[in-house]
Amino acid sequence: MKKLTPRLLLSLTLLAGCANHYVITLSNGTQIGTQGKPELKGGSYYFKDANGKETSVSAGRVSQIETDSSAARGHKAGFINSGKK
Repeated sequence: MKKLTPRLLLSLTLLAGCANHYVITLSNGTQIGTQGKPELKGGSYYFKDANGKETSVSAGRVSQIETDSSAARGHKAGFINSGKK
């Protein structure tokens, strides 16, 4: 049992690291949280949004894609921020 616990923790840590969330920032400042890495296909990025719905956005509208952990502080992935204050 003592040998099983460290292996279990290691396995869970590795699995948790594979499910990255990303933030797509559009040219107008809107931020979109994603589940998993967006894929570029035929001039559009395809991804699952924060609700798990398959979505796409034109690559020309995207100014930046970054992992949720490195995204700007004060914004939560999963929420669409219009960039207006």
